[in-house]
Amino acid sequence: MSVETLGRTQPGPAQQKTCRSGPKIVPLPGRLRAERKRCNRPNCRCVAGGEALHGPYLYRRWVENGRRRRQYVRPQDAERVRAGLAEWRRLHPPARSARELLAELRRLFREIEARED
Repeated sequence: MSVETLGRTQPGPAQQKTCRSGPKIVPLPGRLRAERKRCNRPNCRCVAGGEALHGPYLYRRWVENGRRRRQYVRPQDAERVRAGLAEWRRLHPPARSARELLAELRRLFREIEARED
């Protein structure tokens, strides 16, 4: 059975909805780091190490199920990945700042109690 026999047609270019807001930013955990690498060929310049290493190459690093993960990021995808990392940080603020706020509240309560005594 074809689509035409059912009396339905596929939407043409004029009928398709256009997305004006741009591509959706997918939140990504982790950090983006530039790393230099050694290729392990015996006669390559990278054997000396230091600035002779290849790169820098971009990698996204994160922890998943207790294991450290690493993913290579192509240069043309770097801005999209940076936007995803920023979105993740916006949606998941660090717990460290909450701990610092609680410590500050405890200190203020101690000051108030000391003034009352």
